Amino acid sequence: MLKGEDWMSRDLIGDMLKAKEKDVLYEKPKGFGKPLSREVLEGDVLDRTVKNAGFLPEWIKLQQEIRDQLSKVVSSMEGDILEESISQQIDEINQKVKKYNRICPTKMQKMLITWEQAAEQLKSWS
Repeated sequence: MLKGEDWMSRDLIGDMLKAKEKDVLYEKPKGFGKPLSREVLEGDVLDRTVKNAGFLPEWIKLQQEIRDQLSKVVSSMEGDILEESISQQIDEINQKVKKYNRICPTKMQKMLITWEQAAEQLKSWS
């Protein structure tokens, strides 16, 4: 029967971990064994992680797109743009508003954009 380093057990993973621990390159992570800071323990970990990663929910991105597109429409209504072109843009915005209303929280839902009230409705999107 073999003894010492020549003998391998049936625990392949365990043997690999023991070999890794003995390896010179194995280092404990920075702060290992120290208490966590108050900053780490406060608030919701998921929210903080998502915010730090720069993630925006789809409905927020859509809200920003609608606001920008509606702003362009309102400014073009003051100019010499054809009424048909503006109506088409409002229809496109309304398609996005419908999608937005399907995916956003209930309290955040908005009315469809109308030609007459586009400037007023822009305020609710800002």
